Amino acid sequence: MILIVLGCLFVIYDIVLLCITPGTFLDNLTSFTHVWTLMGAYLIFEGFYKKKKGVHFFKTWKGWLQKLVAAFVGVVGIICIINLCFIFTPKVADLDEPADYVVLLGGGIDKNGKLPRGVELRVQKAAEYLNVHKDALCVVTGGTLKWLPYAEAPAIKKYLIENGIEAERILVEDQALDTIQNLQYSCKMLADFKGVSEEEILNERMMIVTSHFHMRRAQRLAKRMGFENFSGRTSSIPLYSIPHTYLREICAYVKLNMRILLTGKPEKIISPMQ
Repeated sequence: MILIVLGCLFVIYDIVLLCITPGTFLDNLTSFTHVWTLMGAYLIFEGFYKKKKGVHFFKTWKGWLQKLVAAFVGVVGIICIINLCFIFTPKVADLDEPADYVVLLGGGIDKNGKLPRGVELRVQKAAEYLNVHKDALCVVTGGTLKWLPYAEAPAIKKYLIENGIEAERILVEDQALDTIQNLQYSCKMLADFKGVSEEEILNERMMIVTSHFHMRRAQRLAKRMGFENFSGRTSSIPLYSIPHTYLREICAYVKLNMRILLTGKPEKIISPMQ
């Protein structure tokens, strides 16, 4: 009975997440949130199977298969714990630490062009910093995600202005589709805006602003891509999104490490002027 109830809660959690940040039909269909429905469906099946047969479905598998699956789950669990230790411990700067420019990373938008609460909190954290450091320039970065009709960056700029930041201090980078592109395209935009090489931008003081869960991955990428003098300011996320957000970030962090290990990418940013 407990498995059935837990499975139903997982399915409901998926539905709640989709309702809070509504997407288009195809966006909802391909959403990572459905991992909760998949886990929930398995738990419900296990619960009904145990109720009917008196034994868990898992126990009916051959012994070697049970051991193989148990070992796999154990390895996955260890990998998750190790990655969480990194994700939980980014380097965070004080409010008074100076920067030449701020890179505010996007984090999603719904089908109506509204920013999710987690992204609004990022913007508020960036506005707090920019209101203290009046000479810092800000790049808001985030393109049009697959299956959605709006780019993130223009909506982020609008919200920044509503939080007291002058429009002329904000550069809009609306092509990036992931964190790697966020940093690549922001570097190029700043170089073009200032009329300098990308290498010069890489050596200037950069303040990354993103959610706490995302900062460690962003900083790992920044270092790998050649940014020499960067710090980070982190924002919180709504309580309801914590389980899903950290599950997804574990997958993203593992994927990044595998990409680096297998392909050696991303590589350091090299300016065309070199």
